[in-house]
Amino acid sequence: MKKIAGFLSAFSFLCLCTYAQENNFITEGIKMHDKGDYEGAITFFKKALQSDKNSIHANYEMASTYLAMKDYTNALQYADKVIARNLDYVDQAYILKGSALDLSGKPLQAINTYKLALKKYSKNQSLYYNLALTYFSLKQYNDADEALIRSLKLDQLHAGSHFLLGLSQARQGKRVKSLLVLYNFLLLEPKTKRSITAFQTLQDQWKNAGNKAAQVNNEEDDEFSTATAMLDVLQDANKNEANKNKPEYLLLGENTNIIFTILGEEKKDKKGFWWNFYVDYFYSLASNHHTEALCYYITQSANTAYNEWLKDNLKKMEALSEWYTKYLHKY
Repeated sequence: MKKIAGFLSAFSFLCLCTYAQENNFITEGIKMHDKGDYEGAITFFKKALQSDKNSIHANYEMASTYLAMKDYTNALQYADKVIARNLDYVDQAYILKGSALDLSGKPLQAINTYKLALKKYSKNQSLYYNLALTYFSLKQYNDADEALIRSLKLDQLHAGSHFLLGLSQARQGKRVKSLLVLYNFLLLEPKTKRSITAFQTLQDQWKNAGNKAAQVNNEEDDEFSTATAMLDVLQDANKNEANKNKPEYLLLGENTNIIFTILGEEKKDKKGFWWNFYVDYFYSLASNHHTEALCYYITQSANTAYNEWLKDNLKKMEALSEWYTKYLHKY
């Protein structure tokens, strides 16, 4: 009996040592991956798999690293191993698989992969977002919009979903919707590479530039027609004597405030994602006198206007920040 107990104790110790060694290899591999040394990362993950060829974590990291290396064949191979085990990292492995399929020129297979995963992981925001990315690349904007709305309902602070939804609306010639989404994106992410595109697109929507072709087949939804017409009225009014000497972004703030107010007053008992999620949000912002701060804050990727404005308007920015931390989207 003592011999058996001793054997079990030694066996347990050996297993623990093997597990610890495997984890160390994975940890080192992740460090290499994060530094951009993908070959080095693969070396460590392979060592982990030598300790345990069925390690779900090591197989997942192999798939992730091969995807970063644009080796889609191996990325798919290791993602499928994780999915087949059906234990940990399965939802993330589906995302890796879908991405590898999409990036290797198989978008329809990627869509099927995401849809299959969503049957099991219906609350996974990243699955909806990646599904939307594939639909967007195929110019299937309505399907992309539906996936992005589901993504935002799960994570209203996901900047990427706001960004892509704003671009999708712009491509479809839906100016008011595009503006609402892009304002929200820029409030979340005012100074990145994506912000440059978002701010330029926002300005284009105000000027009705860049989306003329889309408008031929996609008029703004009737429920936003009043606000759409007002965009052009306000653009014409910018040329008036009373406005010509106003700072550009102060004028943008005044015009934006008018649009937010019109939409808020039009809402009344109207319901639906756009009215509840975006219109309510920005009507509250306008009603609390934060539109000027918003319109300077979102310019950070374009110029230094915000920094100059902030010198004399710190309290306005602090007030916007306080409102922002308290107000949540509704839907």
